[in-house]
Amino acid sequence: MGRFKFLVWFLPTFLILIGVISAAETEEHYYAIEQNGIVCGYAHVIITPAEIDGRPCIRLLDSLWMQMSAMGKSFEGKYLFEYLLDPATGMYFYHTSAIDQGGLKIGGTMEVRGDTMYIISSGQVNDTSAVALPPGTLRQNARIHRYMVDFFVNDTLTQKECPVFNEMDGTVNTVTYTSRGREKLELAGKTFDALLVESIDRKTGIQVKTWVDAATGLLLKTVHPLRDAYLSDATIKDRMGRANLDEHLFVQTNKVISDPWAVSYMKVQAVLQPGGGWMTKEGLNVPGQKFEGTVQDNRIDGVFEISHARYGGGKAPAFPCDFSGVDSLQPYLQPADLIESNDSTLIRKAGEITAGAKDAWEAATRLSRWVNKEIGYDIPGGCTALKTYETRLGECGSHSNLLAAFCRAVGIPARCVFGCLYVPDHGGVFGQHAWNEIYMGEAGWIPVDCTVDEVTYVDCSHIRLCEWNSKAMMFNPEKFQILDYQTAEASSTTQADSAASTRYAPYVGEYQSERGKVNILVREGCLAFEIPERNTILDLKDPDENGHWYFKLTAAASIVFETDSSGAVLAMTIHERQRMPRQTAVDSAAVDSTVPDTYRPLVGVYTIPMQNATIAVGVQEKRLMLHLPGNAIVALSESETGGQWLGQLKPGTSLAISFDTDETRQVTAMRFTKMTRATKTAASGNQ
Repeated sequence: MGRFKFLVWFLPTFLILIGVISAAETEEHYYAIEQNGIVCGYAHVIITPAEIDGRPCIRLLDSLWMQMSAMGKSFEGKYLFEYLLDPATGMYFYHTSAIDQGGLKIGGTMEVRGDTMYIISSGQVNDTSAVALPPGTLRQNARIHRYMVDFFVNDTLTQKECPVFNEMDGTVNTVTYTSRGREKLELAGKTFDALLVESIDRKTGIQVKTWVDAATGLLLKTVHPLRDAYLSDATIKDRMGRANLDEHLFVQTNKVISDPWAVSYMKVQAVLQPGGGWMTKEGLNVPGQKFEGTVQDNRIDGVFEISHARYGGGKAPAFPCDFSGVDSLQPYLQPADLIESNDSTLIRKAGEITAGAKDAWEAATRLSRWVNKEIGYDIPGGCTALKTYETRLGECGSHSNLLAAFCRAVGIPARCVFGCLYVPDHGGVFGQHAWNEIYMGEAGWIPVDCTVDEVTYVDCSHIRLCEWNSKAMMFNPEKFQILDYQTAEASSTTQADSAASTRYAPYVGEYQSERGKVNILVREGCLAFEIPERNTILDLKDPDENGHWYFKLTAAASIVFETDSSGAVLAMTIHERQRMPRQTAVDSAAVDSTVPDTYRPLVGVYTIPMQNATIAVGVQEKRLMLHLPGNAIVALSESETGGQWLGQLKPGTSLAISFDTDETRQVTAMRFTKMTRATKTAASGNQ
């Protein structure tokens, strides 16, 4: 998904003192930030002359606020960028950033010394990394583009290709700029002589249209694949809405596939304009995937055929592994800025998980399964591997970073890849996604997707676009149509449904709970759970040894049926599970001294993933209490077997709570299970 990620954690102190500037010398500008026709943010820019150690410069302070939502979750973004610019060139020689996006706080410091960019970090792979800057490398800021005036006004060029330092990725990329002439632009009550320039990054494929003032290079307007910005005034602060990012992350398709995990072949016609990697026809043809069509300046238009063979571990490398002599594998064994495989905590945990593994495949499978089971889903996510491990939360990119770090920590080459996959939600969509490829010697690179519980394989609805090598990855789909697909089980739907109808007959019918009516039915050979008011049908797996019918879409929910002595189904209980990381703890010394010692470590605030809400655990009248969103309070009683606390939310809905601890026995998370009983209606009978 779109990310605002930088290489280092931000130290919230600017290290350079700026001289006092009179108000008359200060420029102040406001920009509207718009997405999908909604003004969802604004930027406030202050430009002042300054002097550093006797050297004249320009200080540019760029503050942005944005309101967004994705996958049903709302979040805010606050971004602060400071640049110190050379007055002669407009290029920065010092830059700091501080980002808070949905509670994820990151940032960094960059400084030019001679022909080298030093990225000064804290708590990352290296304390300082250095990037060589070839002659003529542009160092852009977001608001003053004087180089465009130099290229296309002063030098009268029509096109210019040059190296550009990409501060998001810490790389030098080749960018082609093309002048599209001049035009009058009416913005913020003024008329500007605007220079229009189109650019394309030859590494990330991102294309941008930029209008700048032809005299000064001040940014007037920009059209970016994710969002647009244009010069405005201070009133923009009062006109903000909230933009939904889903349009850039998902695209509707033409088929509903109830069990995408079983897809063994898929043929898809697709049109998309992804960003973050340079797309080529050759790069889209990889083992397990064929592409026929065109790729023009990162616009993909053609047909994908996916048929991944599942790897069973044959001829897997011995474990521990030794790939030190294979040069091509070294990048996938080394730490990276989001993959801290040299961190002692991750090394220790990876070693613990893989201890005694018979070969590299068993070791990789254990690591993949651990990430799947222990890391919850949330956006914007943990970002780096270490942060994901610490918070136990993240989106697909965070899961992939952690699995790659774990594998590399024990000597198994691993990488993250970017693309999309099919999801049966909302009538069938393809969504932006990341997963892993793990090297298994003679078998080559094996794809696995720990985010969606495909810990040893990927189903054939995964379309691979490139390695995940930029923090600016963007799906940007236009059209996806499924032309054909097959599942692992080739029996006809009619035969499967006929046999299943008899087998599952006792469970089929209408059920009533305090949350409304739901139906149990049979489709495509399996039992399914229907929510009529949402027009949603979710398929169920067959029951496990404990009688839980888990949803195929998620292991976080299951159903247990209740029968009488004759075997007739009377009701079902829907179990919904959520792991909630501990956000803050309460000093046990502040808790009433009469509270049992076993309760004290549990008191604190716990975050609900994918929601802007928390649950507090407290103590009242010597009982453990849950303080739920909406001011509901639930008293908990410890179960007879211990280790679990039980409560009643309302008639027909109960709760079961347990807590996770780390190696030091500190509470790290709460496991929250909500159980809703639904009674089978008399009209349904017991078919």
